[in-house]
Amino acid sequence: MKTTDFSRPRRMSKSAFVVFFVKDLCSYAGFIFLAVIFNLNAVERSPLLTIFERTLLVAAGGIIVAAATSFVRYYFRKYYVENGSLIFIHGLFHKETTSIPLEKIHTLRTRRDFIYRLMDMRSVSFDTLAMKSAEIELILDDTDWNALLSLVEAQEQKSEDKERETGKADADKLAFSNMNLIKGAFCQNHLQGMVVLFGILAAILDRITAVNDNALDFLINYADACTRGLSVPAIMYIAALIALYMVIMLLWIGKAFLRYANMEVRLDREQLAFESGLITRKSSRFPYGKICTVYVKRNFLEKLTGCSTIRMIQAENATDEQKGTDVRIYGTDRSGTFLDWWLGKDYASSGTVLSAQSGYGLAVHVMRFDIPVILAAAAVLAYFGLYVWLAAPATYLAFSLAKGLMAVRRSRITLKDDYLEINTGRFADTVNYIKYSNIEVVRLVSTPFSASSGRVRLSISTNGTFFTARSLKAEDAGEIYEYLLYRCEQNMHADKGQNRF
Repeated sequence: MKTTDFSRPRRMSKSAFVVFFVKDLCSYAGFIFLAVIFNLNAVERSPLLTIFERTLLVAAGGIIVAAATSFVRYYFRKYYVENGSLIFIHGLFHKETTSIPLEKIHTLRTRRDFIYRLMDMRSVSFDTLAMKSAEIELILDDTDWNALLSLVEAQEQKSEDKERETGKADADKLAFSNMNLIKGAFCQNHLQGMVVLFGILAAILDRITAVNDNALDFLINYADACTRGLSVPAIMYIAALIALYMVIMLLWIGKAFLRYANMEVRLDREQLAFESGLITRKSSRFPYGKICTVYVKRNFLEKLTGCSTIRMIQAENATDEQKGTDVRIYGTDRSGTFLDWWLGKDYASSGTVLSAQSGYGLAVHVMRFDIPVILAAAAVLAYFGLYVWLAAPATYLAFSLAKGLMAVRRSRITLKDDYLEINTGRFADTVNYIKYSNIEVVRLVSTPFSASSGRVRLSISTNGTFFTARSLKAEDAGEIYEYLLYRCEQNMHADKGQNRF
């Protein structure tokens, strides 16, 4: 029976070398393919046997390079646990030693795609909030992974007495069905699909007009002829656009399904464990203290079907900035469960301290890029006498105006006794929940128009999010600013008091 001992420096199992080799070989596959193509072009008049031999030589060279780099990554990488810290040693010419206290590990991530499952291994990544370099990654079998996880959990157990006082539930396991995921993915912003669709059409139009200078005139005349003719072709074009849009939506739903299928979430006293994926199973395990913002979105379709989109936005370290590791949950609205876990059971009864609503200056800010485009398009169409086509910029103007007015209607900041809410969104209700203890920077900014309008903007930063509430009344924004500074100062004194003990 295999025994697991982390007290002395040790390498990963030999199966890890195979995983490294396959990954390196895949990364070099593009270069090997280009080398083979170049070789075929260089010896196109040579005998078939010579071409085959050179191709084998190139492929063998790529395999040797992949094997060499994999051996270095495997052989010169060791790890062990000493005095409650995970110590990681790696490097050939420049050896580097990283020590992470087990109780300071903010995130444990695992990944199991086809090659990992084939070798019965998993990629395990460790990082802390304070790490400025990339995360530590080990490739472990189930025995080593479970043993190492037990050490981390045992270290966390030492501080559980204090965390029981927060009143959080012992454990809550949530399972999300795949049909629920598909329903939630379908309810996402369909405007994103329209942007992709119009991008495709713009690319096609650009290719057509690149043929000759008269192509655009031909396209306009042809469209005009179809409009004045039978209605069947127009209906066919509309049907084709609808079909193309549905294909785009299916691709989006497929992408979400591959990533979030068979989702399981476990809420412990101070930990959130998240696992999902149809082909590649990914998991992430991190404490609630690393979460800086909980984002809840409900658009029209989500309200109609009882769904929501939830994001657990983490405080960012070097790895998070590169990979984007926020937890996203689509489907039936479970925001209350996550907010109970993060803010406390009584978060809904928290009283309102201050509140401020954005003014119409926000609508101007939202429309600032649309107006020049609309005016330019209208001027060009009028110059060429295409007055019928002016309906397009007019329609877009109406859409932009609606977008600005909806942003004004939904934008506000509300300070509760225990947390604050920042409402954003245009065509969807979006609420960002933030704890006062997570606020790092508060900034009150006056614009050149503040003297006449009496409006200012307020910016709030955490370790992973940044929000700006625009066009707030100067008096309301000033009160909110002072209160946030007061709460930040309270938290700072509380932290200093805890450090003394």
